[in-house]
Amino acid sequence: METFTYEEYDLLRLDVEEAVERMGDRETYLEIAHYFAAHLPASIAGLKGALQSGDQQTATRMAHSLKSNCATVGAEKIRERCYALEKLCREGAMGMGRELFADLEPHLLAMQARLEALS
Repeated sequence: METFTYEEYDLLRLDVEEAVERMGDRETYLEIAHYFAAHLPASIAGLKGALQSGDQQTATRMAHSLKSNCATVGAEKIRERCYALEKLCREGAMGMGRELFADLEPHLLAMQARLEALS
């Protein structure tokens, strides 16, 4: 696993308690979190492909979905970055979107590992 600075580590903070409270029970949260983690590699690959090919519509849609999923599992700081990525894609700033995604990807993968480890 990569080494992160404190600021980068803060990106990986999950507010599990708040997310569980919103959902009503921990079992539902864990089911959703594990599902998201299992499908995250495909989401990352799809978003990366859309950004690389310049497919603005698909990149925007995928960044939006990623943003929503991060909010659901309590990954607020990463959700904020996904929102910024969504805005860049919507505005057609694909080059800047690729740069932001390159910085975001290792954090998404680290978050995946954290979600998978939840019990």
